[in-house]
Amino acid sequence: MTHPSPLSVELFVATGCSHCPVVLNELSEQLKKGAVASLKITNIAVDNERATQLNIRSVPWFSIAHDSSFMIFSGSHTPKEIRQWIKISQSENGMREFVEDALRNGQLASVIQAIEIEPASFAAIISMLKDEDTSMEIRIGLDALIESFAASQVLKDHVDAFKDIAHSNNLRLQIDALHYIALAGNSEDKVFIREFTQHKDQQLIDAAVEALDTLDELTA
Repeated sequence: MTHPSPLSVELFVATGCSHCPVVLNELSEQLKKGAVASLKITNIAVDNERATQLNIRSVPWFSIAHDSSFMIFSGSHTPKEIRQWIKISQSENGMREFVEDALRNGQLASVIQAIEIEPASFAAIISMLKDEDTSMEIRIGLDALIESFAASQVLKDHVDAFKDIAHSNNLRLQIDALHYIALAGNSEDKVFIREFTQHKDQQLIDAAVEALDTLDELTA
């Protein structure tokens, strides 16, 4: 018999925070009901060490962690919204829904922060990149997201996934993948990218040349 993975929540509040009681009360209620397995609460007015480590700039701030999903939220949220995200976090496409919602609402920084705290959540980004049905609006946001991780370990850890996309049959995805491989900043990937300069499609040739220039700049 299999059991669902436990869901953990971490909450940061502050004395005198007007929106904190609503979030605190609802998360505590979900803990009592068993929807949340663990709830860690920190009052940053008393102890702000971890908040500083996580670069938390405002409260209430809370994270929901479940399997490879890691979602963060800050500011005012209704009890209904909190319950909804707890439910979404446990779904197969939970992280994707979080990313799409954040990008549509101009909250790119929230996705960046979530991945910085829990790099494993980047797997959802790879899945979204591979999905040909991902909208152009979301792809623009994903591009900005990946650009923000240039030369980071997060991208280096996913170069193989980008290479798989580069070998797909979708020209648009191939072009994007070459750029992301370059952004990872691994000088040894020049050999892989250079192969595409011999491709029969001129757009891929141009993308490969541009990717090599990007990689040269990052590894100079």
